[in-house]
Amino acid sequence: MKSIAPPSFQFQKIPQAVDNKNERQFADSLENKKLLDACKDFEAILLNKMFSTMRESIPEGGLFEKSFGEKIYQSMLDEEMTKEMAHGKGIGIGELLYRSLSRKINHPADEGLQK
Repeated sequence: MKSIAPPSFQFQKIPQAVDNKNERQFADSLENKKLLDACKDFEAILLNKMFSTMRESIPEGGLFEKSFGEKIYQSMLDEEMTKEMAHGKGIGIGELLYRSLSRKINHPADEGLQK
């Protein structure tokens, strides 16, 4: 069956397909960015827990006891320090987790073949 649409309307479909492809690539890159941020945040949480556990293992002593405010400040400092560490180079846990999860998200059909 012959199309009754003028030829100029047929050419308009091609840019839409390109736009959809670009939008999909943008959405995929945005999802990968969110996943990477979540993985790095997870690494920051692990580092923060490790720092707080190390601080608890050191016996308190000295001339003055730590006040409640000083303990709160120390925990806030540790939290910010571990965020900076994880979102920078980190220790590699976030990057490893990101690679593993992004591979599973981007290629879900391959997972069944590997088992």
